[in-house]
Amino acid sequence: MRILSISDQVIHHIPFITHSPNGLGVVNKVLPVLLAHVDSLPDGLEAIVATSDLQGIDQKNQRLLGHLVNEELDTLADLGKIPPLRETGVILAGDFYAKVDKRGGVGDVRDVWQAFRQRFRWTAGVGGNHDSFGRTQQEIRAFQDGRGINYLDGHITCLDGLRIAGISGIIGKATKPFRRSEKDFRKLLTQLLNESPDIFVLHEGPNDVNAKLVGNESIRAELVRGNNFLVICGHSHWTVPMTALSKGIQVLNVDTRVVVMVAK
Repeated sequence: MRILSISDQVIHHIPFITHSPNGLGVVNKVLPVLLAHVDSLPDGLEAIVATSDLQGIDQKNQRLLGHLVNEELDTLADLGKIPPLRETGVILAGDFYAKVDKRGGVGDVRDVWQAFRQRFRWTAGVGGNHDSFGRTQQEIRAFQDGRGINYLDGHITCLDGLRIAGISGIIGKATKPFRRSEKDFRKLLTQLLNESPDIFVLHEGPNDVNAKLVGNESIRAELVRGNNFLVICGHSHWTVPMTALSKGIQVLNVDTRVVVMVAK
């Protein structure tokens, strides 16, 4: 699956509130929904939605932004602006928790994942460094093993014939949640690349020095050992949604944006 184009025109805006990164308190923002065209999708799958870093709050209902995004996408589908959600897969690339009173924090995002699972054809993704999926190992395991939850952390799954690999978290001190040493992260990358994924989901993605897009250089160095796949990531916001690496590798950054991919 290859992305042919991403429209410059936003098809929908979703308003939300969040805490300002420069300490100015609560600010109003809008989340853009973009339409992308891909060369092909498996039979029966009309679209794939990808998003991450929905670190905001629905001001009206005081809920995590992911719930509002899920409902707004359902409305867009009812209006015929995007394909039906029951014929659409969704990829979640991490960080769906937010607080209004302070920047950062870690919190439970199981309800957000379940909300997407209930509406979409399938749900797959990774955890971000601000996410948690329960307080105990039993709760976490129960979530990961739940029906329709394709949680990826060093795994590969096949959905509608698409081989989707994923690694949760970021490179960092392994003593903190959702962090791995650079050595361990790269080892997992290598193992999964050897399984020839069509889509590779990461929370922390690669950089692109030439395009001046921030990310992790060591992740980039490992990814370019593969060829012909799509990386979906977040964590670091890019002014543009996509870049291309060598050997047919595309990187779609969905930090604080929603991208709806449909066949041309």
